[in-house]
Amino acid sequence: MEMPADVWKRLRAQAAEQVLPRAAAPIVGADRDAGAVAATLANAGRAGLREDIEVLQRPLAATELPPGPGLVITNPPYGVRVSERGPLRDLYATLGRVMREQGKGWRLAMLSADRMLEGHTGLRFTERLRTSNGGIAVRVVEAQG
Repeated sequence: MEMPADVWKRLRAQAAEQVLPRAAAPIVGADRDAGAVAATLANAGRAGLREDIEVLQRPLAATELPPGPGLVITNPPYGVRVSERGPLRDLYATLGRVMREQGKGWRLAMLSADRMLEGHTGLRFTERLRTSNGGIAVRVVEAQG
């Protein structure tokens, strides 16, 4: 069923009225790969959000979370190919360690395709959504730091 044009127009106007001139909270991203950092900054610029975010080049193990509360959102590699799972165990374990050691008062939201890799974080996740990403069945899961 198609939405009536007048309803769509009204909903768009209501949404536009709620757009903030700047982000309401600090937004900080990080990646160890310089290319990923550059791409993120370029995308933010095209979206008109460059002034609202900070993107750092650093490995996960060097992450320093400020005092909470806060929200970490991540889309780590899924380990779809069995050969990828071994190296990814350390990545997931590091994510869990960072959250346990520094994430008091923080929440972690993660896109995940592998419960075994999730388990390497040592965190207790709650499933929030099932969907697909690039044809891969994934879940959005959440945990407390």
